[in-house]
Amino acid sequence: MKRFLFIFLLAAAFPLLAQKQHGPWQVDSTIVPVRPLSYFSFPDRHLPVLPSLEVYINGHKAREVLDFRLEENRIRFIPARQKGDTLRILYRRYPINLRRRYTLFKKDTLISKGKGKEGKEKRVVISPVSIGTVFEDFGSGLQKRGSIARGVNIGSNRDLSLSSGLNLELSGRLNENIEIVAALTDETTPIQPEGNTQTLDEIDRVFVQFKTPLLDGTVGDIYYNINTLRFGNLKRKLQGINLTGKYKNQRLELTGATTRGLVKRQVFIGREGNQGPYQLTGSNGEREIIVLAGTEQVWLDGQKMSRGESNDYVIEYGNGEIRFTNKRLITGESRIEVDFEFFPAGQKFNRDAYGATYGGGAGTDLSYTLRYFRESDSKERLLGRESGFSAAEKEVLKNAGNDPLRAFISGATEVGQGKGRYVRADTLYADSLYAIYKYVGRNAGNYNVTFSFVGRGNGAYARDRLGQYRWLGPRRGDYEPIKLLPLPQDHQMADLDINWRISEKTDFKAEYAFSRFDANTFSGLGNSQNNGQALFMRFNTSDWQPEFFGVRPGRFSADVSATYVDDRFRSLDRLNKPDYQRFWNVLNDNLDTREEKSLQFNGRYSPSDNLSLRLNGGLLTKAGQNTQRINSAVELRKSRWGRGQADFTYLRSIQTSGNIENIWRRMNGDYALALGGWEPQLLYRFENRRNRTPSLIQGFRYDDLGLRLNIIKWWRIKGFAQYQTRFDQVYDVQQSGLLTPQSVARTAQIHFELSGVPRTALTVDILRRQKVFEERFKNIKVDTLKLLYADATVQDTVWQDNETNLADITFSHSRWKNALRINAKYRISTDQTALREKVYIKVDPGRGNLRFDNDLQEYVPDPDGDYVLFIVSSGRFEPVTRLNSALRLTYDGAAWWRKPASWWQTVLQNLSGNSYLRADEETREPDIASIYLLNLERFQGAYTLRGALVFDQDLYVMKRNRALNFRLQYRYRDDRFNQFLDAADNEDRLNIERALRMDWRVIPALKSQSELRGRYVTRNSNSNIRRNRDISGLLFTEKITWRINKRWEGRLETEYGRERNRTESYPLSLWYALFKPRLNFIIPGQARLSLDYEYQTVRVTDNPLSLTVPYEMARGRKEGLSQRWQARMEYNITKNILFNFSYSGRNEAGFSRVLHTGQAEVRAFF
Repeated sequence: MKRFLFIFLLAAAFPLLAQKQHGPWQVDSTIVPVRPLSYFSFPDRHLPVLPSLEVYINGHKAREVLDFRLEENRIRFIPARQKGDTLRILYRRYPINLRRRYTLFKKDTLISKGKGKEGKEKRVVISPVSIGTVFEDFGSGLQKRGSIARGVNIGSNRDLSLSSGLNLELSGRLNENIEIVAALTDETTPIQPEGNTQTLDEIDRVFVQFKTPLLDGTVGDIYYNINTLRFGNLKRKLQGINLTGKYKNQRLELTGATTRGLVKRQVFIGREGNQGPYQLTGSNGEREIIVLAGTEQVWLDGQKMSRGESNDYVIEYGNGEIRFTNKRLITGESRIEVDFEFFPAGQKFNRDAYGATYGGGAGTDLSYTLRYFRESDSKERLLGRESGFSAAEKEVLKNAGNDPLRAFISGATEVGQGKGRYVRADTLYADSLYAIYKYVGRNAGNYNVTFSFVGRGNGAYARDRLGQYRWLGPRRGDYEPIKLLPLPQDHQMADLDINWRISEKTDFKAEYAFSRFDANTFSGLGNSQNNGQALFMRFNTSDWQPEFFGVRPGRFSADVSATYVDDRFRSLDRLNKPDYQRFWNVLNDNLDTREEKSLQFNGRYSPSDNLSLRLNGGLLTKAGQNTQRINSAVELRKSRWGRGQADFTYLRSIQTSGNIENIWRRMNGDYALALGGWEPQLLYRFENRRNRTPSLIQGFRYDDLGLRLNIIKWWRIKGFAQYQTRFDQVYDVQQSGLLTPQSVARTAQIHFELSGVPRTALTVDILRRQKVFEERFKNIKVDTLKLLYADATVQDTVWQDNETNLADITFSHSRWKNALRINAKYRISTDQTALREKVYIKVDPGRGNLRFDNDLQEYVPDPDGDYVLFIVSSGRFEPVTRLNSALRLTYDGAAWWRKPASWWQTVLQNLSGNSYLRADEETREPDIASIYLLNLERFQGAYTLRGALVFDQDLYVMKRNRALNFRLQYRYRDDRFNQFLDAADNEDRLNIERALRMDWRVIPALKSQSELRGRYVTRNSNSNIRRNRDISGLLFTEKITWRINKRWEGRLETEYGRERNRTESYPLSLWYALFKPRLNFIIPGQARLSLDYEYQTVRVTDNPLSLTVPYEMARGRKEGLSQRWQARMEYNITKNILFNFSYSGRNEAGFSRVLHTGQAEVRAFF
């Protein structure tokens, strides 16, 4: 369907462009003949709209048939017009810039001297003409690229299937008034961009965008973004159409689309010593979501974060996990907010979106904008089920009201004995009898059960692994054996925004919004609470510079704003700014209400360019809470007096219903004074939050003192060193509310960069934080008691000693004209990780990369496989230390000794190579210093979850000598996998290879490559000894390439190897031989043909236990004869049309039949 978007756009634009207006498609020609004129011919590229034709002769409108007649491509005058007449011809032409006739050949007549009487000879010559493409004539300023493909796939293990692809990119101007940008494709892909870069390459975005003087539009994927309002802000990824019309100062925008995901805002407190991952969840707390790429917005302590490994955070879109980089320290006081769009696992509806915006104004000082937007689920069109909801399900939804946890049906289905995974049993718990479901394994029970997440502590079951749940007891788990029914929703909002510019420095803004939100369109329960409204007004004056007796005391700015929000009002996106709770000190009882009545004043006074004073005051009424807020700040910008700032905030909140008084005082300040190339800086932060109720006093206080030394300029180093100490106290509920020490946190950080040193770069970032709690608080294990001391919305309640260590060190250096290059990287972090599960999903043959080997009873790689592997997180996290380090050394003697003067320089000139060492470790090792200091003896031990040690060494002799050169190679890789729930998936692997290769050009057309390779492979699994391997082998490979002529090339590869597995559970020895010829035929610029054949035989020489040849031996082949063949052809039919054909066959040992696959494709390029 997407391929027709471009055609649809043009068809929609033609009526607009054909309107009677002066432009490139309106033709007005005036002709004064210098001789009698009988005909007027339309230009070759003009296709006139005949009803629009008007002809004037000497100022009088001519009549068709009487004064002129229309003939093919011309006008015939009756009678012929005479010299001196004035003709005016007006018409509109269609917006198509095509010639009337295209031809593949042209005919020319050549005249040359001949031997006849006339002495001349005529000869007709026929020559081809390149007509280019249609787009070459469709807008000379249009840039286009892309391709269209059609193909067929067939195989002996798969059905016939057709494939098609369209990729088209257009940009530029069709004419003076139409600008177009388009990206079209019908090749869909489930791959989302990786969330580890600042910008994303969205390979599946499809859109057509055009601009004209009166109408702009986008069809396809739309970024709908409004961020200038108080209530009506909206950010969505849509698929549909968006049209915007403009006339003078009026603007009308219409949108019709479907949304690509649901919207969620998640707020949580960080965990001490944990950079991540932090799990994003769906609307009901479920983890089974996919985050829509690029839609997330992350705030840390009220500050907007940037995505990317070199910035602030990275995100895994496939499972919704966010990890913060070492540039952002996460502590138990970190406030994290994330807005994102996601695909829920239970998404069952298409969600339609409609929007309309009208904007205008009165003059240049008054403007207004009216917006309407609606998101509505199509409740009668249930995805994945043509029949929609059953009558019983509709009745459940009708009675559920707006509570999603009341809309459910039983998740248990009886399937018969030996066909399910669960059995039903009775159990006694707390003197009550419960009917529960027990997991007994695949095809061992008589029930299949679907479980749903119902919230932390709201269920009776816990999830042990994918598809496996265990009963714990009422309200002790998170899952229930029910199937939640999705609630179809309808959300509408209208917003009126008025802006009045009173003067150059004074303005007034008012905004009114009305919302209607129906959380369950099947149910009428609670519909009286669907409507809500909100109002915002602000008066602002800026940069006011009064003058008194010729003196200007400074600059003044001020604004006053008032906000009213109904509790039933529901905005489409984020209603309040980040850190809203902290800004107003919203108490816990009022966190879920949207009601707000607030009044704010902001003032700013700058007596000079280096000094500014700020004042903020406000009143808030929210449910039963009344808050007074006062904030004052002073800022001294960099001057000879130094630089610094101080900020003080006082908040007093009273909850009338519970007679609660909460007072929150906050202060932070710093001061720095430059002394030569150094700048010492003092840091101080303070907070005191005291919550008084009739029965107790709660709250906390902390004092954070720090000293920072900034290195402005010292030798060639820039950076800073910083040390902070934070003292935390809490109001002791057991001692009449007196402050008592709770913890001390010490943080040391250094950062410096080396610059200005030739060919050298060094960056060092090291941070260490240690937080120690008083023994009294470490011994408190009951959460309810902890909440008497702490507010979980602003404080972490994990009271255990913790250390956080973060480091990033990068180094690069080159010497002797790049003869020696060194690159090193070292990174450590304190994270959390969860045990994982391997899940194998069966797909159509040829669409997977694994197959199940019945003899080996495991999955093995296969490019034509029918399984794919997914790694699923269990969700149970534990702290780990993560280390990544690498060192690369590259050396090349020829870069320094280009003209050697002695024999030893000649020897070094012919030597080159590179060394690579990498150590990665993810561990629970208590002796973390040994990990940080790269004590390899402590790597891959019992505490390791995942680790890798890699060493690669390549040494080249006479590498630049094409006639003869050598390579010595060593490969070492030691892996430990201990992060899986299933013990059978945890194993250790060791691969060692040593090789000697010789490249020899016998003659210019004949090349030989010989390689002798020794390999050693071990595989150890404690839970499945049949998978253990101890393989050693010696292999010899010979490759010969013969360039017969410019069109023919032959290749031959042979290999012989002997291998032995020495494990007691799997003793086996074998030899194998490989014969692989290849023939290439090339017509430069026209065609290419390749024929491949592979013949391999495997012979087992020792097999006392009659075992199958494991995949790690004999190149993955089994005992016997294995054959593969392949034919590939590429043929350029024309310059822009390519035909591809491929056929392959497999007849391998262990296969029950021969596999044939074929593919043919025609691809045209624009």
